[in-house]
This record gives sequence, C-alpha cells and structure tokens, in this order.
Amino acid sequence: MRANVLARPEQTAFPEILAIVRTALREAIEAPNDRASLDVAGAALVAVATIVKAEVGHA
Repeated sequence: MRANVLARPEQTAFPEILAIVRTALREAIEAPNDRASLDVAGAALVAVATIVKAEVGHA
C-alpha cells in the first residue's frame, strides 16, 4: 500500500484528520441506530473543524 503523501507541506494535520474520519466511520457503522450514527459523524465534523480552524490560524 502506498503511503499518503501530502500535496503541500502545510497540510500537517491531514494524518490526524484522516484518523478522525476513519474512527468515526467505524463507530458510525457499529452504532445501534441512525441517530447515534449521526451523533458520531457530527462529533467527527466538529473535531475536524477545530483542527482546520487551528491550522488556518497558524497560516
């Protein structure tokens, strides 16, 4: 499997975001119902938004 190569050096948070998305997808699939899946997805989006906001603030 090919390692993920960042398109730009400033994409420092990409591996962390990818890990959040993978975990959220796994948890959403295992959730007991649709609402719980949406809660997991929403929490992941908030986490990603927080990281992106911090990255933009440093640019």
